[in-house]
Amino acid sequence: MSRIYPVEAYSYASRFVLREVETWMPPNQGVRASKTQLVVSLDGDRLAYLFDFGAIVFVNVPDAERERIVETFNKKLQQEPHPPLRESFLLEVRPGSANEVRFERVVVPEVDSTTLDVIATVLAQSVAIDYYDEDVQAILDRVGAVAGEVARQGRPLGRTRDFVKFVGAAMASQVEIISAISLLDKPDLTWENEAADRLHDKMRNNFEIQERHKALEIKLSTIRETLQTLIEFSQTRRMVFLEAAIVALIVFEILLSFLKL
Repeated sequence: MSRIYPVEAYSYASRFVLREVETWMPPNQGVRASKTQLVVSLDGDRLAYLFDFGAIVFVNVPDAERERIVETFNKKLQQEPHPPLRESFLLEVRPGSANEVRFERVVVPEVDSTTLDVIATVLAQSVAIDYYDEDVQAILDRVGAVAGEVARQGRPLGRTRDFVKFVGAAMASQVEIISAISLLDKPDLTWENEAADRLHDKMRNNFEIQERHKALEIKLSTIRETLQTLIEFSQTRRMVFLEAAIVALIVFEILLSFLKL
């Protein structure tokens, strides 16, 4: 007879300091820690995974308990631009079956810590990519708006200082997102366990992690190239202004010399 466990993932804009967020968790039966994640045993087979790139994955945690924990994180992370993104999945344990990944669930013959680690990691990566995609699209929209102003007006609207601040903020956001995306590589456990590696590949294919990752990189590349063009345009525009000012000064001096004659 099979058993079904709900798996719920949440993604935040903030990166987690694991030692800090561990203190936000309710009383528990223990914590298993690595460099990039914490696995908190809430009670029995109820688990919470905390990833340093800003994701939480709950395995078999009742709604009320899960919502209390999420509310605690929401209160602690006061700089979040909006509520965390959420993604739901199912884990079905069916004795004697082979590992199978479907659209809405993964089927495994038995549960062990490695299997749960793989499932939680891929689901955390999936919901994190959704969050990064929202951030990247917002930056792309802002960059596109500025590029549109340049196309229509020949220059960005507003003061030069505002334009420089905009470029700096966009570049800082881009660097932060690229740093976070680098955490979406294969976890170390897949290099040590062939079964875990196969399950990991099936999960990543199901969630189209690689394709979505590449789409993000294309958007980031577009942002990078557009920002570079805008910076070069701004520099060229200043050079033209300086050259015009120099020519005007030369003409003015020539006129003065003629007047003195």
